[in-house]
Amino acid sequence: MLKNHMNESLDEYNKQKKVLPMDIVLFTDAIIHVSRIYRVLNMKRGHALLVGVGGSGRHSLTRLSAFISNMNVDQLEIKKDFTIKDFR
Repeated sequence: MLKNHMNESLDEYNKQKKVLPMDIVLFTDAIIHVSRIYRVLNMKRGHALLVGVGGSGRHSLTRLSAFISNMNVDQLEIKKDFTIKDFR
């Protein structure tokens, strides 16, 4: 049931976001991670730092979780002269 909901949400995301459609497979571990990210995002002042190797799906799963929560996703661009002002 949860897998069906996630797949429907992913299909809806891909229909709305034609610029960056996600072609991902929602296996059990991915669904668990989306659920955890969703829970954290919906907590009062909730935030998370996701750490891992590139290509592990952190960004895609976070975008899907935010979409399900009707939230926007912003991504920091780290550059050589990155400061606290850029962070805020």
